[in-house]
Amino acid sequence: MRETPAYAAASAPPPAARRTALPLPLPAGWAAAGAGALGTAAAGAIVGLCSALVLAAAERPSPLSGPARHGFPRWMVGPLAGRLGGLPASPPALAADLVRVLVGLGVAWIVVWLCARRIPAPALCAAVVVAYVVLLLGPPLSLTDIFNYLHYGRMGPRYGLDPYVAQPLAAPHDAAYIYSNWHHLPSPYGPLFTLVTEALAPLSVPVAYWTVKALLLACALGTLALVGVAARRLNRSWRRAVAFVAFNPLVLVYGIGGAHGEPLMLLPAVAAVALVVIGRSGWTDAAAGACAVLAAGVKPSAALVVVLVVLGARRRWWAAAGAGVAGALTLAVVALRYGGHLPATGIQDRFVTPLSVANVVAALAGQGGLTAGDRTIAHALLAAVALGAAGAVARRRERLPGAAGLVLLAGVLTLGWTMPWYVWWVLPFAALARTRALAVACVVLTAWLALGAIPQMPVLIHAAGFYPTRSAAGRVNHDFTQRYLR
Repeated sequence: MRETPAYAAASAPPPAARRTALPLPLPAGWAAAGAGALGTAAAGAIVGLCSALVLAAAERPSPLSGPARHGFPRWMVGPLAGRLGGLPASPPALAADLVRVLVGLGVAWIVVWLCARRIPAPALCAAVVVAYVVLLLGPPLSLTDIFNYLHYGRMGPRYGLDPYVAQPLAAPHDAAYIYSNWHHLPSPYGPLFTLVTEALAPLSVPVAYWTVKALLLACALGTLALVGVAARRLNRSWRRAVAFVAFNPLVLVYGIGGAHGEPLMLLPAVAAVALVVIGRSGWTDAAAGACAVLAAGVKPSAALVVVLVVLGARRRWWAAAGAGVAGALTLAVVALRYGGHLPATGIQDRFVTPLSVANVVAALAGQGGLTAGDRTIAHALLAAVALGAAGAVARRRERLPGAAGLVLLAGVLTLGWTMPWYVWWVLPFAALARTRALAVACVVLTAWLALGAIPQMPVLIHAAGFYPTRSAAGRVNHDFTQRYLR
């Protein structure tokens, strides 16, 4: 509360005290201004690095964009095509530049996160929107998943094929097929996700491609808005929460830049937790339960959150009822649209990436790689974490964000097949958790998943003496994965 002039004069310290006290607020003020300037500069650096990466990927076919290796049509590359001269011709040089961009983005992410409270809200929001839009205006970075989405979605409406039974190879003449890569794998995506992509089947591939990108952008920004609202309700800095999620380097490069479908799952999953946090009525609890189940219908891994949301709701029966209604609708889609067939998650669960935590632990244990027994142990550990988290939420509902993040983190750590953007599953809940331990774990996980994603990974692990395919278990895992990835 501001003092009146009379009260200020009456309470003013003597001149000597004023001379010693006057400079004291100045360092704090300068520190705050410096933190704001540093954070704003780091946010600008993120926009610049993302722009440079997209311009490089859009210049010509290169390893920066997986689909572009099968052709470089203007409709896929986007409006930023051919605007960057002097792109290195050497793939190793491009790979080195990609690592530099990831390191730069990682450092800037930490700086923005630490300084976010002092960054002007318009500058922070503008940096998020510009970075995301620029990344989506270019070709898909790294992998081809967006075309897998489109091809699975076109199999039913155009060719009468059930994507959960038939292999994409059954429709090789489709326009999306040449850019996709899971040709021998029935769809592992949730039925609600597939239903959304089937709605795009009447469109041409270029129009469907940009429609998916626009939808992902809207869902990603909506998720960030929910994180900000929930953070304010929990008396946390919404700027820090949003910056922590939005500017993660793996989210930027591989999540947004790669046009992966995680936002379609995260939007209802974060909405479920946010509704529990901000809601005060039975209807909001029912909506929270429904949103949690819808997230699982988009991506089955989100099923880990459903029980937590129901237990964390103030009116658990309302939340359970909402979850039951959404579950019934999802099962109706499975039964009526897909003949009762479910996603091929059982097959995908057997895939192994060299630096997944589960595979590295199995190798260090002397087994050479992940085995069927190891998967059983990993599933048991995940179940134990989920049960512990459920018990914690049942006792204290304010633990819900942290519990959801912990369970999803355990899900990533126990998977044999991990992709760099999987850290995105955990970030929104870590940003809302009461403890910073989960956020620190996300920083460590980001560094580890980035190591597994960079082009130099095989050389690095071989230099460390790790040869995943030289063991019997490693060869089995490699051959099994390659059977589907061709």
